[in-house]
Amino acid sequence: MAWLRDIDIWFADRVFVHHQQTHRYAMSLVRQADEAEELVQEAYARLFGLDDWAGIANPHAFTVRIVRNLAIERFRRAEVVRLDRGAILHTLEVADQDPTPDVVAMDRSELRHVVSVMQQMPPRMREAMVLRRIEGLPPAQVAERMNISVSTVETHLIKALRLLTQRLNRQEAQASTEQATAWESKERLERS
Repeated sequence: MAWLRDIDIWFADRVFVHHQQTHRYAMSLVRQADEAEELVQEAYARLFGLDDWAGIANPHAFTVRIVRNLAIERFRRAEVVRLDRGAILHTLEVADQDPTPDVVAMDRSELRHVVSVMQQMPPRMREAMVLRRIEGLPPAQVAERMNISVSTVETHLIKALRLLTQRLNRQEAQASTEQATAWESKERLERS
């Protein structure tokens, strides 16, 4: 993973995860799949051209705003603009991007699970994970701080991510089983 730049990781984690929503928004503006995809790709290209990309507070909302501005530019340059498209652009505003309370609650619960699993990791593995994934240091700086090689840092990260994934999947399966058991108990009580 050493070949990934910081902007690539940021883009994957903060922008591309919302690709379907961004594409749907572009479709609502231009009504043609090819044109919508062009808008989205051009917005992504503009993001990669920014020098201060790391300072963007809400990358998804920023991307949606770029898509909207690009669509407006295209409509202004077009010789003939259909009346309904122009009306759509002037009436559409970017929807509130803040998460709903249920999403916040689910995210907090998931974060508690992640913290719990990370606290159970071996100290060096946890340290590598915190420095790389939470503090965002490049692997070379993590290696320097921990006084180990970059390949050892990557080994720690791979093991940490594998452990994290396994434990979270196990907790999710256990929670799912407990929920199913609770529903079955409730059904039995209702039948009697």
